Amino acid sequence: MKDIVIRHYLFEEIQCEPTTQTGQTLRRLCAQMAPKLAKLDIRLVLQEALIENPNPENIGMKNRVTFSCPEDDMPERDLDEILGLQVTHEPCRTCSDKAGFPVTCRTVLVEEQGYQALPSGLIADAMLRFSFSVLSGGQECDSHSCGGCCENCHG
Repeated sequence: MKDIVIRHYLFEEIQCEPTTQTGQTLRRLCAQMAPKLAKLDIRLVLQEALIENPNPENIGMKNRVTFSCPEDDMPERDLDEILGLQVTHEPCRTCSDKAGFPVTCRTVLVEEQGYQALPSGLIADAMLRFSFSVLSGGQECDSHSCGGCCENCHG
């Protein structure tokens, strides 16, 4: 069985609504998808990656979601990279003032709509695309091109 490691980056010292919502969505979606992907010989491993000492240089890591498959030497890939989406950093509406500097949240742009808390549809899309890449031996299927990994692919 191959492991797909899904990593959610967060700060213990700075907790905000979008990061909490993304974490809840990841846990729920992993619980729903794990039995289905297990039939394909894939195990989902959800990790919370705690980053210490928030500062202006590393604050952009907050609420980052990545996918990797160590067994196939597939390094971490950001959800936005897998889906071909842009990321900006917008002021966070709910972060505490504990940081001592202006805090922004990763904001994924989909058709000019920004999402700080990642919707389940985006996470599921990236999870399935990455799973199919693992099943195809590492060929990538993204929004710009297709390596022919999927039957009836529209890439």
